[in-house]
Amino acid sequence: MRRLVLSLLAAGSVALLTACGQGGTAFGGGSNGNANRVILTAGQGTTGVFTVRAGYPIVVSATAVYGSQNVVSTDQNFTFAWAFAPAGTVYQNGSVSGAQQGTCAAPPTGYTPSSATPLSNAGANFVTVTPFPAAQITGTIPYCINLVATHNIDGVQGNAVILVTT
Repeated sequence: MRRLVLSLLAAGSVALLTACGQGGTAFGGGSNGNANRVILTAGQGTTGVFTVRAGYPIVVSATAVYGSQNVVSTDQNFTFAWAFAPAGTVYQNGSVSGAQQGTCAAPPTGYTPSSATPLSNAGANFVTVTPFPAAQITGTIPYCINLVATHNIDGVQGNAVILVTT
């Protein structure tokens, strides 16, 4: 009986170690680089759907992952940049019936990334995006902002198309 228990413990240990095939441990591994993808999420943890009213903030966070299992990198430092998305850029509208796609209208005029920025409060892996209020732009609302997060170690990028509505 004692040999059977020891055999089962040994087999369980081998299975546990095998589960750690991508580095780290079964108790929360990770890499310190080698990210091959960046996932962006809205403040409520929504992935892929970014909608905000003009003049109001939305917090977007970035997570660097690698491998088919999306193992989280231990280094989560990013640089954020933005631009108006061109007309026709596809975004996810997050309707109640499912995440249906829409297309962006023509971008507003009067502002460029060098003259003003909607980005503020940037941390290591998050940024607050506050789109320009309707009174400060020339053009139509809705419009879209393309937010790009670049992983500072591996240089991989992720982006989010943020729909700005009235």
